[in-house]
Amino acid sequence: MSMRFKKRYLVSLALLLPFLVVVTGFLTPPEIRYSSILESVLPENDTDYSLDEDTQAIIYDIGGSSVEVRFMNEEELNNQFPEESNDGVYSTNPYTYGDWIDPDLGYTPVRFTTFQVALINRTFAKMKIDPTEAILLTDQGEALHSYTFSVAAARFGNSFEDYYRTRRGMSGNEYYRYEMRLGMVRGKNYGLDEIIFRGDSYSGLITFNPLRDDVQRCQLQLNDIIYRFDAFNRPVDITDAYFNFNRIVEREVISDEMRTALMNRERVRIDTSGNRQFVDNRVNDNARSEYAVDRAIESVFPQMETCFLDPYRRDEVDPGNMLVSFTIATDGTISSQNVIEVEGINSEDFMNCILNVIMNLNFDAIEDMPLEGTSIVKGPAEPVNVLYPLDFMVYLAD
Repeated sequence: MSMRFKKRYLVSLALLLPFLVVVTGFLTPPEIRYSSILESVLPENDTDYSLDEDTQAIIYDIGGSSVEVRFMNEEELNNQFPEESNDGVYSTNPYTYGDWIDPDLGYTPVRFTTFQVALINRTFAKMKIDPTEAILLTDQGEALHSYTFSVAAARFGNSFEDYYRTRRGMSGNEYYRYEMRLGMVRGKNYGLDEIIFRGDSYSGLITFNPLRDDVQRCQLQLNDIIYRFDAFNRPVDITDAYFNFNRIVEREVISDEMRTALMNRERVRIDTSGNRQFVDNRVNDNARSEYAVDRAIESVFPQMETCFLDPYRRDEVDPGNMLVSFTIATDGTISSQNVIEVEGINSEDFMNCILNVIMNLNFDAIEDMPLEGTSIVKGPAEPVNVLYPLDFMVYLAD
């Protein structure tokens, strides 16, 4: 390449860079905080309906028994499947998109409209709700029908089996994720033939298509709730229940200042309450007691929090738990350390950082003690092997 051509190339690149920056800014949407929430609304002058203030579930009384309905937002649904909601576009949560952000929208869209429905039978011989009879009416004149697990049971064409089959790729991983999703739906969706006998209760998810942007109010109708059967198991007494909701949609562009303020509120909570093991520690030897190890670990919490929080803010590590193993030598130093089990955490650098912190722990030295005598600590000094759980969680400080 000639020097003259190089100069022309560099000048052209310099002139083009500002244009590329501007175009990139237009093509890349800003990060947006988006939420679509359904707020429970009780009907006026109808004492059969009440509201659970803690869960915001609407409760419909049927002769002492009840049907309870609660809207499930995206965060709650992700919490039901935490491991399946943190893999971006490959998240397998069947009810949400997990933590995937649509690059065209700048936020995670809503995949479905989902309700937790519970039937509590306190008074009748047996009761039944058919989830395929559920309808979601909107103020835009729509009547949405619920999703079933399989195509065969879908009276109105909505099934998870068909929904995910049409979105499934051809690779083996795509088939695996497809089966994973259907397996979770099978366990969480409200069952088609669930008979609830007196003294029992049952709950499951009933799901509809996502609401249009212009929907402001909706009503969930649970039709043909059977609460009494005859001797031939035929329905005798049937009722319908209606659950009203106001919709609240929020879209907020996340500025750099907001992002910084949020990061400054992030804190790490380390939980060590799981099962731990101590091997070869002498009876009554306080230098190697569970209390001594707890105090030593707690003293290095600040270093462990730094190990986690910095890479967490760079999206390099996820919350999770790990089981560490370390050996306390007789002189009080750590002679070996290792990670035995890990769940959720996906960063080898973070685990190495934790092991380096543990390596620098110091305990009191111990010596051989006679097997007989008045001392409550007896026997030779031995290295003590410890298995210790560490669970890393993130919360926002007030």
